[in-house]
Amino acid sequence: MTNNKNKKINIVFYSEWDPYLKWKKILSVYNIILHKWPDDFIKNKIYPKVEGALVWDPPFEMWSCFPKIKIIQSLGAGVDHIIKNNYPKDVNIIKLNDPNLSNQISEYVLMSVLMCYRKFFQYLINKNAKQWKQLKPINKSNFKITILGYGNIAKLVIKKLQLNNFQVNVWGNSKRKIKKINYYYGKDQLNQSLKNASCLICLLPLTAQTNNIIGLKEFKILNRESYFINVGRGDTVNENDLIYSLNNSILKGAILDVFKQEPLMKNNKLWHLNNIFISPHIAGITNPTNYAAKLLKENFIALYNNKKLKNLVNTNKGY
Repeated sequence: MTNNKNKKINIVFYSEWDPYLKWKKILSVYNIILHKWPDDFIKNKIYPKVEGALVWDPPFEMWSCFPKIKIIQSLGAGVDHIIKNNYPKDVNIIKLNDPNLSNQISEYVLMSVLMCYRKFFQYLINKNAKQWKQLKPINKSNFKITILGYGNIAKLVIKKLQLNNFQVNVWGNSKRKIKKINYYYGKDQLNQSLKNASCLICLLPLTAQTNNIIGLKEFKILNRESYFINVGRGDTVNENDLIYSLNNSILKGAILDVFKQEPLMKNNKLWHLNNIFISPHIAGITNPTNYAAKLLKENFIALYNNKKLKNLVNTNKGY
């Protein structure tokens, strides 16, 4: 067995959003040499020394230049942007479970829940109409929350919501035994998890099973004064059903950070609704951190020594 701690590792980087130079600097401390696609490469040339990739929404054509890639590290919590684009099949795909990223998203969700619970949508409408009108507050015992998804981010969200004395139900894909939470799983229990919920929070990854998993039928099961928060993936909800529900008082309001098409097109009907809050996929911004750099280095050492990799994605499940 060899350690390989001092071995130089060549990595290709692609992202239209993330700061290449900051990532290059922090990774160099771990002897990881970052090269930017396509700037640092010649089109159609093969680069066998490149062993890994650090990417967000990479173009599929880049992969043919790197036949020796062993690890693809996502620059975000999701990996659907990699899996959808004809990625190399015999590689290890790693999701980013950075505490910094998880904390940002949990803060965003808590803020969103409080906005719904404290009726900020209604007060904004009143403000625009110049109406000074105090609304009857919601009894917290009646404001039940259902979270879709039970990954690391969801666990942190649940913790923060419970610290604020909110009642939380959770729905997940797999059967689990969880204490102090009403946990539901599988398609057959989805409706049961939604019943009488005042706030539905989607933290699901995008897979074949979660695509359009939420629509008009599911929204109608919620409480008569209910809200929808989506920080997972836009494709998990039927957008037309969402617009219909917001226009017809099936939903009181929605807070959306993710969409089927990003950036959100200017002609999208969502822009014209006065009972939603839109943010441009910023619930969690990936920052160059030692945690992420160390994770990449440790996974290469594990790979060289035939050991288990951390945060490895099951590509059959999609997460």
